Amino acid sequence: MLPFKEVIYEEIKKGVPALLVADVGGTNANFGIAQIIDDDAVLLFSIHFKSQEITNFSDVVKDLLDYVHEKYALEIKSACFAAAGVVTPKQDFCKPTNLDITIDAKDIKKKTGLECAFIVNDFEVVGFGISRIDQKDLVVAQRGNEHKWGNKAILGAGTGLGKSILRWIDSKGRYLPVASEGGHADFAAQEQVDLDLINFIRERESYFCGISWENVLSGRGIKRIYAFFGEYKKYGKQDITLTNDGPHPDEIFKSRNRDKRCWDTFELYAKLYGRCAKNWALDALALGGVYIAGGIASHNVEMFKLNSFLKEFANCGKQQTLLKSMPIWVIADYDVSLYGAIEYMRLEGKCKV
Repeated sequence: MLPFKEVIYEEIKKGVPALLVADVGGTNANFGIAQIIDDDAVLLFSIHFKSQEITNFSDVVKDLLDYVHEKYALEIKSACFAAAGVVTPKQDFCKPTNLDITIDAKDIKKKTGLECAFIVNDFEVVGFGISRIDQKDLVVAQRGNEHKWGNKAILGAGTGLGKSILRWIDSKGRYLPVASEGGHADFAAQEQVDLDLINFIRERESYFCGISWENVLSGRGIKRIYAFFGEYKKYGKQDITLTNDGPHPDEIFKSRNRDKRCWDTFELYAKLYGRCAKNWALDALALGGVYIAGGIASHNVEMFKLNSFLKEFANCGKQQTLLKSMPIWVIADYDVSLYGAIEYMRLEGKCKV
C-alpha cells in the first residue's frame, strides 16, 4: 500500500454502514470514510495520498478498503469519487486533467466488491459541501449583500483551477451545482505586464496555445510568475533557498514579507485572481455571493483581503457597484470536497444512501 496520512475526526459507530468518498486532485488524493446517522452525514476519518504516486487508481481503492476493514471492521459497499476533470454522462469514467491515471467505476467495482460506485466533478461536489462548512471556516473577504436564492459562483486554484455555479431549484428546495471547465478559458490580459507574462510563458515553454487561467493561477502558475519576475525586473540577493526547479509555490508565498521578488509574485497573483473571480462572478451573475476554494486559498486567506485582489475584483466600469455588492467568502476547510461528496450521495439519492 502506498504511504498515506490518516486523520481521525469522530468515533466510529459499530453496526452502522459506512461510505467511501474521495477528492482526486492533481497533487493530493483525499479519501474519507463517513456514516449516515439519524439522516445526517458524519465524516469519521480521512486518508490522504500523493496523487502522483498513484499508478492504478482501482488498486489504491482496493488497498484502502482492505485497510479500513482490517483496522476498523467497517464494511463499505458504496463510494463517490470526485475528480478534477470531465466526467462521462453515466458518471462511470474520468481522466483527471492533470494526472496520468484514469478513474473507472466499472473497474473499481470489479476489483473491490463495491456494489455502487460513481464519479462526479470535483467542483460540483464543492457546491454540495458548502452547506456543511462551519461558519468559522468561511472567511469573509468582502461583506457585500447576499441575495436570497441568488446564483452563487465557486472557483479555486490548486494544481489546476476549478469552477462551478450554484443555481437555486425551487422544486428541490436547495441549490444545485453545475460543473464547469472554465479554468481552461483564456487568461484575460489587460495590462502590459500581463502581455509580457503571456509571451514569457510561450517562449520559455514553447507554449503556443492560448494561455489559460489555469496556466497563471495554479501552483505551477505561481512558479511561472516568480520566474517571469526574475527576468522582468532586477532583484538583489534572494532571501529564500532555491531548489533545482526553483522554489516551491508555498515557499514563494511564505517568503513574501522578506523577499521583494516573492512579494511581487504574491501581489500580481492576487490581482489576477481578483480578475478571474470578477469574470466568473459576472458570468454567473453571482448575486448570492462568490466562494473561493482550493488549497492555495485555504493556506493564504489574507490574500483575498488585499487591495490588489478586491480592487481588481470591482474593476468594471458599468457593473462596479454590482461587484462591490457581491459577498466573497474564502473556504478555509480543506475537507469541503469530502463533505460535498457525502452530501451528493445523500441528496441525489445515489447508491440508495
